[in-house]
Amino acid sequence: MPPLTECVIFLCEDPAKPIPIASFGLDGNGDGHFGYGLRYIERKDAFSIDPLHLPLDAKQQVIPRHQDGSYGVLSDVGPNAWGVRLTSSILRKGKKPLPATPIEWFLQSWHYGSGCLGFSVSNEVNPDIGVRPAPVTALNERLLATINKLAVKIDTELDEEAVQLMQPGASLGGVRPKTVVMSNGFEHIAKFSRADDKFDVPIAEYATMRLACQAGINVPDFELLKIADKSVLLVERFDRTKDGHRLHYMSAKTLINIDVLSPDKREYKTRYSYAGIAETIRPRSQQGMADSHELFRRMVLNILVGNVDDHMRNHALLMTRQRRFALSPAFDIVPHLDATSLPQAIGVGAQGAASTISNALSQCGRFLLTVDEARQIVNEVREVVSHWRHVFKEAGMADTDIHTLTPCFTAADESERIQIAVTRGAPGAENNRPPHAN
Repeated sequence: MPPLTECVIFLCEDPAKPIPIASFGLDGNGDGHFGYGLRYIERKDAFSIDPLHLPLDAKQQVIPRHQDGSYGVLSDVGPNAWGVRLTSSILRKGKKPLPATPIEWFLQSWHYGSGCLGFSVSNEVNPDIGVRPAPVTALNERLLATINKLAVKIDTELDEEAVQLMQPGASLGGVRPKTVVMSNGFEHIAKFSRADDKFDVPIAEYATMRLACQAGINVPDFELLKIADKSVLLVERFDRTKDGHRLHYMSAKTLINIDVLSPDKREYKTRYSYAGIAETIRPRSQQGMADSHELFRRMVLNILVGNVDDHMRNHALLMTRQRRFALSPAFDIVPHLDATSLPQAIGVGAQGAASTISNALSQCGRFLLTVDEARQIVNEVREVVSHWRHVFKEAGMADTDIHTLTPCFTAADESERIQIAVTRGAPGAENNRPPHAN
């Protein structure tokens, strides 16, 4: 059987009633050809799945294949990294061939990925929405040990229990091991540790999410579990509604749509940045100013907690039921040990991706903030992050892990020491301020 190079895209806002909306196929060069269905366009509730790059139009449109093999908004739904590894393991377990084309990967996604899009071979065949996620109580020490092995060894053998539990996680993106489980009647993402972690990552993410919440940042509900001696972070899905429907999701990578950066990374000072996201969201958001202020607050927090993995896929929009976009809750906020040597993953200000507060303040007007308003946000976030050790200790982080993570919080710690020195009137305190704490 020849590899599949065409599929039909379905809208699965109500998973029980999927609606075919478009066709997608690949040409000989690997570029994608996309077309909305005429019946869908005529619907009163029809909307563009990517209003910037795929307007609601009967014409055939091109979705170029990006250098990383992605296809814009469609790839926001499909698996990558961990999802690909998990899918490959499950298929090997069932003695089934691995997908040979991007289309076959979309069809194999099991539709637990972000948002509400699904894929099928034809209009008449509904997407396979997969098995119902297991309850969180199904997680146990043996299954966590299997997940741990798979995270570092791709040919780890999975038994039937592991396949049933982990299959929903095969649609998810990112590199960290995870799956989807049910808790209190709602879908949650369960995030696990790896054997090669240098610190307890689920605890670190839990504690950093607490800091974000205390700093006034919109985050989903989250909870830290202990299974045997392992930490598991449980995060409620924000692309699902309380009545079981799904919300359309679009990453900032899709929104900004810059495939290749210039050698001098000039785009970090313009569109490929937090401010670029804010400016692109505003005309399409029902809360444009609030989203812009929120993005500035998140940017400051990421600088102060050493989260340099704040790439374009780690920011997203959700479509509300009013067919308007809004900034999604914040996610994947974790300190990274290389924060002392790396800039942020996207632009911060006039100095590009430099991880400094002065750089963040340099383009505050692009977030619709005055300098005084921006400084007030910086002070609010700084005050919260200055207590990071207490918050991490309270979350159960070991003293050795806190010591390991200390360099990630250098900007926050030095800013706090400077603030104390200034308050006490230490001579020359303002002049001695380190560059990355300004």
